[in-house]
Amino acid sequence: MRRKDREVKDMDGIFDIIERCDVVHLGMVDNGKPYVVALNFGYEREGDDLILYLHCAMEGRKIDILRGNPDVYFQMDCVNEFIEGTSERPCSYCWRYDSVMGSGQVEFVEDAQEKIYALNKLIQHVGKTDEIFSFPPASFARTRVLRIRSNDITGKHHE
Repeated sequence: MRRKDREVKDMDGIFDIIERCDVVHLGMVDNGKPYVVALNFGYEREGDDLILYLHCAMEGRKIDILRGNPDVYFQMDCVNEFIEGTSERPCSYCWRYDSVMGSGQVEFVEDAQEKIYALNKLIQHVGKTDEIFSFPPASFARTRVLRIRSNDITGKHHE
């Protein structure tokens, strides 16, 4: 990271940022071109590893890309506040944010119990709840669950 003064070095601080984010941007490579989608996510922490859970349709461009190349890069951010500068110091205009980035490989979750666990993690994170959910069989059958394990996450904070 070029701006070391903005780096979040503490893993607890990085996971605090993740907890406050609602959307992850997932970057893939499709025939040599970047392809990025925004997704809601759930997560858990295993030591310093981040495990992201995502859901989507069973088929589509994203799935086709990931079957061919499961390597991904992800980014999420929160806070997002404009900081106004002055006409005397136009470069003082800036943006306050916290962000996390990392990479990993997508795994397709096939086991029904793991899928239920992952979908609960996702809804619990997005819904800010500890409730446990059950899923209608028809919806469950047409929902793809993805898991990404990453041990190279970085955090950034800009005041």
